[in-house]
Amino acid sequence: MPSPRTRSVLLFATVLAAATLGITAPATAAPDDLPGSAPPAIRAKEPRLPAADGWPFSERYFPRTSGTGRLHGGASYWTDFVYDDHGPSSLQGFSDPYATDLAPTQGVYRYPSGAAHGNGADIFRTAIGLDDQASYWRVDWTTLTNPRVPLAIWTFDRDADASTGVADWPAAAGVRSSGIDSALVVSSKGAWLHDLVANRSWDVTAVGGSVTVDRRAGSFVVRLPRSAVPVQSRWTVRVAAGLADETGKALATPSMAGGVPAPGTTRVYNVGFRGVRQEPPVYRDGSSDSLVAAFQKQAAHTPPFDQVGADGLARFVTGNFWMEDHQADALASGDVSPFSERIDWGRLAERTSTREPHPRGYSNRWYVSRLRLGHGVLSGSDHDNDLRPNFLGRIQPYSVYVPRHAPARERKPLTWVLHSLGVNHNQYAALDPRLMRRLCERRGSICAGTLGYGPDGWYLDEAEVDYWSVWRELAQAFPLDVDRTQVTGYSMGGYAAYKLGLQHPDLYAGAMSLAGPPACGSGVDPEHGAPLFRSERCQKDGATGALVGNALHVPYRVAQGVLDELVPFVAVEGQVSRFDSLGLRHRYVRYPGEDHMAFATQDRFDAVLKGLGRPAREIDPARIDYSWFPHLDRKRLGLRATGAYWVTAVRAGDTSAGSLSRVRAR
Repeated sequence: MPSPRTRSVLLFATVLAAATLGITAPATAAPDDLPGSAPPAIRAKEPRLPAADGWPFSERYFPRTSGTGRLHGGASYWTDFVYDDHGPSSLQGFSDPYATDLAPTQGVYRYPSGAAHGNGADIFRTAIGLDDQASYWRVDWTTLTNPRVPLAIWTFDRDADASTGVADWPAAAGVRSSGIDSALVVSSKGAWLHDLVANRSWDVTAVGGSVTVDRRAGSFVVRLPRSAVPVQSRWTVRVAAGLADETGKALATPSMAGGVPAPGTTRVYNVGFRGVRQEPPVYRDGSSDSLVAAFQKQAAHTPPFDQVGADGLARFVTGNFWMEDHQADALASGDVSPFSERIDWGRLAERTSTREPHPRGYSNRWYVSRLRLGHGVLSGSDHDNDLRPNFLGRIQPYSVYVPRHAPARERKPLTWVLHSLGVNHNQYAALDPRLMRRLCERRGSICAGTLGYGPDGWYLDEAEVDYWSVWRELAQAFPLDVDRTQVTGYSMGGYAAYKLGLQHPDLYAGAMSLAGPPACGSGVDPEHGAPLFRSERCQKDGATGALVGNALHVPYRVAQGVLDELVPFVAVEGQVSRFDSLGLRHRYVRYPGEDHMAFATQDRFDAVLKGLGRPAREIDPARIDYSWFPHLDRKRLGLRATGAYWVTAVRAGDTSAGSLSRVRAR
């Protein structure tokens, strides 16, 4: 056990009943499916995104699920995937590791340093509107610090007939789709209509149109008068984006790692209107993916490949970590025909409304962060393992699995699947689909994973805020059974299962740590912090061994490979011995032949999952033993120890780094 200064207090139920201990009710309404004893961060109100100038329709009806759309009040709203702006794939394989070295992108484009902030052509949302006077064409950008960076191209097939029109896109896009007859090119310098059949173009202002650039809202909005651009029947619409050249009328040459100009003709970073089912978490339909998928199938049943997990390691190719694999392969071929939206102008004129999409199975969703961290994406060796956010923007993604066969209105357990160091929120769907089926579909549980603002936050500070923010969003979107929450994860996510499960034991029905280090960091003695991470939080307050007693009413499951080269087997054995010595419920499975990296991808966790079921959390225990590190409290972020069960509003006398406080109560 660590040897910090310890304060112990023995409280009795009669004293607690007389005390005015509690948490002040939040000023804003919160969903009923939120646990009341969570830290204040879970109830912090989500900010509203600024309304876009030039857009005369509502801002409320953009879907929260990426890859879905809906209609409302004369407009068609669409939400794209976030941080999916990586361009085409390459036969040479992956390029530099982006911001997450173990969650590779299929696309190989990167941004030149400077104004793009590593994310300058990422389409966040699109919308098309219609009123009595005009049609409206809107693109929202994930990052828009400098409006001169991105350029968007809309293409129109106005008779919805792929056999007519032309194929090649304008503005040096280098892509094609059958049947298009006109296009709209938009940048901060203006907007231009293209008649692709007649091969001519003109500024939209020449026909009474206008373009509005709203940096605060991150939006480009074009207004086209109906008298000049008639709209009728049904159109097939597509949209794509890249970097604007100096004229603002065409796409510039993209960059690869190190700012090297990209070869080839395709200049597109991001294509919109890719449906949620077109970007599955495991993508096997591309030219390179199909070969790897065939190898996977063979290796899974062929010695010695089946013993060393070669089939699992191949999932780094078929894993769609950023929901852009289909896009990347389409851009490599130059044909973006599969990605489109059918616009029925009659339905827009009638102001038809459709419901918010809630697809079953796996998807990515987004929310608006209340933290102001900066703009864009930080990547490169300067930001590796610094425990600081890498994805800084106001839009943050998270993953959700909705069981396909559970009744829609039934309150469902929530199971957290928290990612490892260097990976992201799509880790388990990409690498361990069998684990996801066991945890989510078979148990009828909502599963969710957070990005944590980056790959190396160790679920501290901002990364922990993301966790509570996503929990709030889930409770607003889905009916949750607050009494049946589980928290699990692999490696750094396994550490989170200790950290979050022991910090707030009354929130969970159980926890599972898969190859998780007992302390913040890996490859170290957990009793003495984590010198690999030069952070006071890790070195002095990152060892969870001192908190194991908090699991008095929370059963734990632990899985560990004996040959693990990053999380020492002896460290995990020591953690499990603490559960043993205190007589706490736990299931421990040793995997004698597994290391750290291959074990993460083999998708063979059945033994530790056996008998998991859907247990309920303890609500009113007779005895409480609760310890915490007061120095981890962050008032500014809404993070603090809240006690456990009926011991609430705990306060520590010593809040210095490394101090440990404790309450024992009956």
